[in-house]
Amino acid sequence: HHSGALFMFTTSGGGGSMSPLVLVCTITIYALVLSQCCIVLNVYVRPGLLRLLLMIPLILLHLTLPPVMVDRNENVITLAIMSALISWWCSFKLIAFAWDRGAITQAIRLKYPTIAIAMLLVLPVTPVFQQRDVEDTRSKNSQKTSSQATVTSYAWRFITKVALLLATVHAITAYQLPDIVAHFLMAWGLYALLGGLMDGLSCVCLLVDGRVKLVPHFDQPYLSESLEIFWAKRWNRFAAGQLRSIVFDPLIDNCAVAPPDANDRVARFRRRQRAGLFRVAVATICTFAMSGIMHELVFYHLTGAISSGAGWFLFFSLNGVLVLVERAMWSRTAWYTNLPSYVRVAFTLALEVYVAELFFFKPVIQAGLDVAVIESVKETTASFVLV
Repeated sequence: HHSGALFMFTTSGGGGSMSPLVLVCTITIYALVLSQCCIVLNVYVRPGLLRLLLMIPLILLHLTLPPVMVDRNENVITLAIMSALISWWCSFKLIAFAWDRGAITQAIRLKYPTIAIAMLLVLPVTPVFQQRDVEDTRSKNSQKTSSQATVTSYAWRFITKVALLLATVHAITAYQLPDIVAHFLMAWGLYALLGGLMDGLSCVCLLVDGRVKLVPHFDQPYLSESLEIFWAKRWNRFAAGQLRSIVFDPLIDNCAVAPPDANDRVARFRRRQRAGLFRVAVATICTFAMSGIMHELVFYHLTGAISSGAGWFLFFSLNGVLVLVERAMWSRTAWYTNLPSYVRVAFTLALEVYVAELFFFKPVIQAGLDVAVIESVKETTASFVLV
């Protein structure tokens, strides 16, 4: 029943993709050049408005680049990856750097920062930097062992998520499932797709530069006991961190440029307490709304139009409202917090799937993106099997 939507999707545009090798080489060279630009700017331009203005031409380039590099008719997953990596996350990292926030600001203090910054610009990783640039052989050996162990763990995560993705694709295509069940499986497939992508790229990051340890991207979101925990601590923590750096924290700090103790968790917590409930509520709504805007940009790159009824924007914006309602209700309702954890998990996931059913999955199906993604997964799997 999706054939008409798929026809609409595949005839909506595109002008030819770069080959994978050319795409990777182009992104690598661009990241290295951009890394050097950040290093130079850090020396000569103070954080603030001027540094941001110098970044704007690059950000505008990023917003339009993915559809030029990847034809949406050829591989929708590759285009989605490029849209998220370049248009959204790389742009956000540059804005954060302009305000002396985020990972680039920390990486630039490393002994040899060029490669580390280049990877941070184009890879979806959340680093925790270590003071390991010491000329001690024993320290280097232990660092190498630790890095290898971490690469192995990320490799296993990648493998398990690929297996989960293939299983969900098989279940959706092989059986006639009720819509609510199919959409629940799509949510699992989305988790597997995003998690597998990020875990695989994390392996690349750790193999190239072992000086950083990485925060896991997903922390068992299916165990979330509240919407706030789901979005802030368990689902796509990398994207949450990017949004926090350039939307939530500046609104809480009442200043775009980071304060000296911006990376101090205790200081951040105290500033949030001093900000008051109204400012925290505004910052929360703006953060979710910005997430909705960037998801609409990805949808536009994939289909040539925003989602039907701005559904993706509404989905994330509504989640911001629900987080505030939840925060207000549960702080005054002791009986809910006393419920067994499995009851709170079931309620949280059911509510999230219901809201996604209304606003997230409907535009996906209408645009034929579900079929396009499934076909892309099948083609990619077949190509690996043939190899």
